[in-house]
Amino acid sequence: MRNPFKRAKKNTRTELSVPEKRLTSATVDTDAAESVRNVDGVEGRLVVMGHESMFSDEVVDYAIDMAKRMSYEILALNSAPLSCDSFSLFSTSRSKLCQEFQSISENNTAAFRKTAETEGIPFVHVVKFDEPEQALASLQKEFENIEFVIADSQPQAAVDRVTETNRPRNELLVYSMI
Repeated sequence: MRNPFKRAKKNTRTELSVPEKRLTSATVDTDAAESVRNVDGVEGRLVVMGHESMFSDEVVDYAIDMAKRMSYEILALNSAPLSCDSFSLFSTSRSKLCQEFQSISENNTAAFRKTAETEGIPFVHVVKFDEPEQALASLQKEFENIEFVIADSQPQAAVDRVTETNRPRNELLVYSMI
């Protein structure tokens, strides 16, 4: 069902070139991206920003529900400010650190991917080695039709002790990209 309040889409879709397998500022699951490009009926894209290499259950549940209702594809984004391209002195450590983050992110995204595929939702996992804001900005340049961003609120240091009226709670943030 088409959302009547949504603006008209362009007829072009972003094409990803197949990158060689090396760690750069971004790594995209190109196999999934290729299969997603060929899916018809996708209304737009929904970016789900994890907290570094993880996605909370609340974010996953909300994203799956929203993508299913709106016929969106999910772009799962993990980002960390590791600057993998800028470490030149410790190239072995840099490579290992970036590969570890990539591997942990993929492992933590496996359940999310499986749930999306079970629901018939196109899914692409993207890992970027930037601050979350820069990662989102570069993702907007790579993919068209990003309509919404879903993210957990960033964890904050505990300031006060927990009392009955001041209990911590997770907030879910949803941003419109229109």
